[in-house]
Amino acid sequence: MKRLDITRVLSALLIVLLCAPLLCGCGTEAETTGVTTEIETSVTEASAAVTETETVTKEETTEAETEAQSPELSAGVINLGAAEERDIASYFTKQRYCTVGFTSDKDEGRVLYIETKSVTKPYQRTPSLYFKYGDFCAAIGEEALNLSENPFVLIKIKAENVSDRQFGLLGAASVSETESKRTELFDRVPAGDGWNYIGFDFSGVKESEKLNIFRLCFEQLAKDNGERVLISEFRVCGAEDAASLLVPETYLIDEQTAGDYNLRLLQFNIQTENGNSAPFIIRSEMYRKLVDELKPDVVGMEEVTTNWRKWLDSYVFNDSYEGVGEPRTAGGEANPIYYRKDKFELVEHGTFWLSDTPDKAGSKIDGANYPRICTWAVLKDRATGVQFAHMNTHLDHNGNNDSTTGNNIRKAQMAVIVKFAQRFGDMPLFLSGDLNCRRTTSEGKIYALYKMITGQNTVKDEDGTEYRLNLADSRLDAPVTVDENHTATMTKYYDEKDKAYEPAREPIDYVFYNPTNTAPLTYETFLLSDNGYYISDHLPVFTTFKING
Repeated sequence: MKRLDITRVLSALLIVLLCAPLLCGCGTEAETTGVTTEIETSVTEASAAVTETETVTKEETTEAETEAQSPELSAGVINLGAAEERDIASYFTKQRYCTVGFTSDKDEGRVLYIETKSVTKPYQRTPSLYFKYGDFCAAIGEEALNLSENPFVLIKIKAENVSDRQFGLLGAASVSETESKRTELFDRVPAGDGWNYIGFDFSGVKESEKLNIFRLCFEQLAKDNGERVLISEFRVCGAEDAASLLVPETYLIDEQTAGDYNLRLLQFNIQTENGNSAPFIIRSEMYRKLVDELKPDVVGMEEVTTNWRKWLDSYVFNDSYEGVGEPRTAGGEANPIYYRKDKFELVEHGTFWLSDTPDKAGSKIDGANYPRICTWAVLKDRATGVQFAHMNTHLDHNGNNDSTTGNNIRKAQMAVIVKFAQRFGDMPLFLSGDLNCRRTTSEGKIYALYKMITGQNTVKDEDGTEYRLNLADSRLDAPVTVDENHTATMTKYYDEKDKAYEPAREPIDYVFYNPTNTAPLTYETFLLSDNGYYISDHLPVFTTFKING
């Protein structure tokens, strides 16, 4: 439209030049004035049009430049492709078993890649490097964002040819600091070829306001050279922005009615890292596959150390789950209960110590090898309103004690649980855990501990008050269960080929239930290994129940 106006003006000027003599000699003043006025008006309009075009172009260029530079190179959002011109790769330092460079992606354009190299022993090389976030922000003239105010760090990432999808991020004040001083967070890169945000929440990290360096880590990921991930964006933001970008990974919820309510419960002593040489990533992957296949509603676990808890929260359980439960000592083992938070409402929960002072953290029965605990939760189904209680524990092992002393300590610990369980009344109740005790002795007699749980023996206070816990054993009562020759829940006693029954191969891991309102449907165990590594020295126990509404 603007070109047509200018052409019109030029044509008018040409006419004036050609016809000027005629106009001067023959035309009237009024006619001449009219033509001149028309020409001046056209020139004015054309000039205005040209000025408008220049203004619009200038404004559009300014907005484009602002849009291209400000968001992409801000302290909050760093487009790594756009930052390539600012030599952002130089701010990725201390590269270990990997290299950093740039490549082109059909969806994201220029992106940064991290590729493994010098990997000689699978699962024993941890490719990692540091991103000097604070220094890069200073280079673009901005101040690094304070993680105490903006605690979420998001990375837009895509995996290429990788054997595992675990990714770690460690916040630090200097490149010399490690996870022993700072908290390292993990997230799981989604499978597939697409781009996704993964997130790291530093809101619970001490002194997060001091963190301006991040260690990016393939946590024991590399199986070979040439594995790589692509990263297009690094973002620091608040919870609201993070929630809008992170896509929750959840399971579908089965529709059920209160009158025909089924529950899937998994019990597992996952073994501390001290007793198992398998790297966490191998064990976690086996556990994740188990959870993906079984989709348990509730999970009770033992021997969950601080390191195990990080892997469970970030890698094994997806966004459908939430975990509760304190460690038995500061930084020690926990017996957490994980539950489907999208399916259940957490009514109440807690942890108590198996001692004469259950509310005192770290307390224990005299002679016990360790403080022992019981974690419990009352859950309510969001759709049906069905409520049930779950208690999860790990009783003392013999350790330095002889078997008689060990049995007496375990009975004293169970007495604390029996008394506490009275608060649940007639509610559907489950008790799971590693009891470090078989059902029968080598002579075939039933252990007193087992009788306490199943109501054959009562617990008495010094004043004569009696307490009874009347639960049933899901292994014995489920219509679908393991055969008698393969009941062991300890790996060393489990032999799939052995047909000779021995009491030593009885389980020490249990799932008990309230038989007045609950019926077991199935009972299964799994012997899990990968490349010669066992997931644990215990077998997971998977049970399903029907709760009568």
